Amino acid sequence: MKICKISRPPLKEVTKKFPQGRFRIISKRLKVMGHGIQTLNINLLRVPNPYLAYTLGILSLLFRFRRIRADVILADNIESGMAAVLVKSIFKVPFIFDFIDDYSLIARYDGRMPRYHTLKYLERTIPKLADLVIAHSPETKKFCLDLGIPDQKLRMIPNGVDTRRFEPGIGNDLTRKKINPKGDRLVLFLGKINKYYKLEVVLKAVPYVLKDFPNTRFVFVGDGDYVDHLRELSHELKIEVAVIFTGFLPDEEIPEIINLSDICVYPLPNDGALAIFEYMACAKPMVLPRGGTKKMGISEEIVPEDCALQVEGSPEGFWF
Repeated sequence: MKICKISRPPLKEVTKKFPQGRFRIISKRLKVMGHGIQTLNINLLRVPNPYLAYTLGILSLLFRFRRIRADVILADNIESGMAAVLVKSIFKVPFIFDFIDDYSLIARYDGRMPRYHTLKYLERTIPKLADLVIAHSPETKKFCLDLGIPDQKLRMIPNGVDTRRFEPGIGNDLTRKKINPKGDRLVLFLGKINKYYKLEVVLKAVPYVLKDFPNTRFVFVGDGDYVDHLRELSHELKIEVAVIFTGFLPDEEIPEIINLSDICVYPLPNDGALAIFEYMACAKPMVLPRGGTKKMGISEEIVPEDCALQVEGSPEGFWF
């Protein structure tokens, strides 16, 4: 079977640094099974209006799709989902929607209110137009069922991790000297550094932790448009010496850094996050928040109770 994955360009420049981990894992498995995978990008034209740019980009994609002759189309965000709906209607090709995020919530945290309202409508519409919807969590599946999507059109496929790369005990002295030369306790966050991930909650918990455990360091691995704000907050809280922002690091160093840590945190209640699976694969204790939205949360079905301590999503809650 020939599968065409429709992709949109990253909304932010920094996003280009982060590989599509879920699709990379799925595509490897599909290739092993003998299926062909091809990615078709929505190429945006340089016009002042972003909505016009996407419209023209999707129309251009229709002409390029004709040459591919795929058996199935796959999309995992709203923009590529819109393109997939058009491809399906014109070329009569089945469309699979991989529902992997709370798309409208991301737009709201970015302060893009017109985009937020548009996505809030489309994320309730596009899944209904798909022939099959993949939900990454029980919350996402329930959201789709509440939309009226029949259960037979839903498949729940949680995120995953390559356990040949992520396993307990991986590490080397060079990484240890670079990240933790003094042998302090390490609390780790791994992921994008932006407002959506509520990282200021963790930073505001740091003063409480340092009172009881002064030899603790908080390591933030990743990059994003919120780094400067978090650095400034660290300065205001007088915790700069206890906080390390490593920036973006290459893939091969990530398993080592996870294994160096004592506790891993993820302040966004989203059990579809790839980092959570990487933490678990390395057998690291986690601190995760309770709560969530209609489309995401922390489910015991995905994250067993003995793998994580769930707390209130506040600085006091993360004061473990």
